[in-house]
Amino acid sequence: MASDEKSKYPTSNAASVSPGDDDVPDVSTESREGGWVAWLQVVGAFCVYLNTWGMLNSFGVFQTYYELDGLSSQSTFAISWIGSTQSALFFIACLIVGPLFDLGYFRSLLWVGTALLVISMFLLSVTSQFYQVLLTQSVLFGLGAGLVFLPAPAVVAQYFDARLGLAISLASVGSAIGGIIYPAIFTYTLAGAGFAWATRAIAFVVLGTSLFIIPMKSNTKPTVSRSVIDWTAFTDLPYMLLNLGLVFGFMGLYVVTTYFQLYALARTNITTNVSDNLLIIINAGSLVGRVVLGYFADMTGSINMQTAMALVATILSFSLLAVRTSAGVIVVAVLWGIASGTFLGLPVASIVRLSDDPSKIGTRIGMTLLFVGIGALISYPIAGAILGGSDNWLGLMLFSGVLLAASTVVLAISRIAKIGQHWTKPL
Repeated sequence: MASDEKSKYPTSNAASVSPGDDDVPDVSTESREGGWVAWLQVVGAFCVYLNTWGMLNSFGVFQTYYELDGLSSQSTFAISWIGSTQSALFFIACLIVGPLFDLGYFRSLLWVGTALLVISMFLLSVTSQFYQVLLTQSVLFGLGAGLVFLPAPAVVAQYFDARLGLAISLASVGSAIGGIIYPAIFTYTLAGAGFAWATRAIAFVVLGTSLFIIPMKSNTKPTVSRSVIDWTAFTDLPYMLLNLGLVFGFMGLYVVTTYFQLYALARTNITTNVSDNLLIIINAGSLVGRVVLGYFADMTGSINMQTAMALVATILSFSLLAVRTSAGVIVVAVLWGIASGTFLGLPVASIVRLSDDPSKIGTRIGMTLLFVGIGALISYPIAGAILGGSDNWLGLMLFSGVLLAASTVVLAISRIAKIGQHWTKPL
């Protein structure tokens, strides 16, 4: 099939991949502000976020289970590699996925990625050893999520302009919903039926919701062959500063979210039953942030909103050190969810705002996610090493707080580099 695909388009010696044969209509003259076809893309993207980010946001319950029961013979440092490898492969895969999407292999990415997501979760249900969990939950799921994720918001961006932030935020609500339902499914099925059926139940949900992903369709024609990297991006100072700010922000947010339940059990008077719901509470707050503040991001600017949320998260991460009661933990969990959900829901919109060439958006999103993936790969093991066997929670929260503070400063500088000190101008 590859030879037939390539024969339809001109080739170039400057690239490593060539255009695909996805059936892409030329609808460049159509409105970029909605219609039922456009909103169907948002529904499909919602399910993509549900099964990718939603599962990544749910890893905290797996981390807790592995440390306290399933893989209790392993060290915190070793277990941290499950989450870091999963996240890193998810992000790093996007380096190749971005150009492949631009070249027209959209539907192939959806089919392969979705298949890997479903297969990995069913295989996870029969694992019992550390290396088996690493291969299924980290490698297979991480790669599958990487293949299917990036095309979804990129397609949504093709159908919207003025309401882009709202459309992508609504789609990203799937990650919050996934972060609510998947921990709930895992926790309560685990108690009654064990680990195997807890993961199988999740696999069936992933399989069912994937039916809404397959009908998605890109509305731009494939580009000619190109490199997997947009080299001009490295001279784009605002874009590179945005990447650095996002790396710091993602590292800080995911460290706290992953260890939130364990921290509460170790440092507060919270009960086990309540702690089992903390990740659900965080993701419920995330839902509010993605919808409500995502709506206002179209007016304030996505980068402005992300900068503000990085600052809020910085304050919360330091404040968490003083919390000792169940009520205090729940309040911080809600606020943390709002801030982190808003921040994590807007990177694509921010990249689009800083990209002058729409044909390179897929590539630039892939590059950004590569940078974030490198950060994710090192952040979890560093956090695990800081925590160690002595439960150094002070060091862990300081590590996260400093990362989020750095994110706040760098994102603010990115904004200034793009439009100067026009503080009331949306960006």
